[in-house]
Amino acid sequence: TEDVACSAGTYQPNTGQTSCLDADAGHYVGVTGALSQTPCSAGTYQPNTGQTSCLDADAGHYVPTTGATNQTACSIGTYQPSIGQVSCLSADPGHYVNTVASTTQTPCDIGSFQPLSGQDKCDLSDPGYYVDSTGSANQTACDPGTFQPNTGSSSCIDSPPGNYVDTTAAIAPTPCVPGTYNPLTGSSSADACLPADPGNSVPSWGSSYQTPCT
Repeated sequence: TEDVACSAGTYQPNTGQTSCLDADAGHYVGVTGALSQTPCSAGTYQPNTGQTSCLDADAGHYVPTTGATNQTACSIGTYQPSIGQVSCLSADPGHYVNTVASTTQTPCDIGSFQPLSGQDKCDLSDPGYYVDSTGSANQTACDPGTFQPNTGSSSCIDSPPGNYVDTTAAIAPTPCVPGTYNPLTGSSSADACLPADPGNSVPSWGSSYQTPCT
C-alpha cells in the first residue's frame, strides 16, 4: 500500500502505522508528514488537540511557560497592553491596577499618590500635604505661610489674617497672641504679628486689627 503523509495537526514517529496522532493540547504540528509535535512557545498556548498553530496570549494575559494549554490573567497590581507576552507589567509608581486581566494602568487622581510599584490603589495626601497633579508618586509639604487640615487635598490654604505659619507641612495656623495683630494673609513668621500701637489694644488671640482705646 502507498504511504500517506500525516496532515498538518497530526504526526507519527513510528513506522508501519495505520494512522497519525493528533497534536496534544499545548502543542501543534504546522507541516504535513511530521514525525513529532512542537510545544507552544512561551507567550502562546493551545487548549485543543490536533492543531496546526498556537494562540497568542491576549492583552491583559500572559503565558510564562512552553507547552501551555491556557493563558493566565494578569493579577491585580499588574497589566499587559500587548499580545503574546510571557509576563505582566507592574503598575508604575503614581499608578494603580485594581482589576484582573487589565490592559492598562490608571494614574492616581489629584489629591492622591503612590510611591510604590505594583499597587492596587493610591493613598490620599496627608494633612499638611497636597498633590496637585495626576500620576504622582509623592505628596508635597505645604510651604510656610500655608496649611492644610484635611487628607486628599490638591492645594494648601493661605494663613488667614491674625495668624502665621512658620513651618512646613502645617495642619493649622498659629494665632497672634493678645497685644499683637496681623492684617496680612499668608504670613510665614511670628514677626508678622505687630504689637499694638500706643493708644490701641488687641485683647484677643488671632486678631487682624488693633482697637483704639476709648
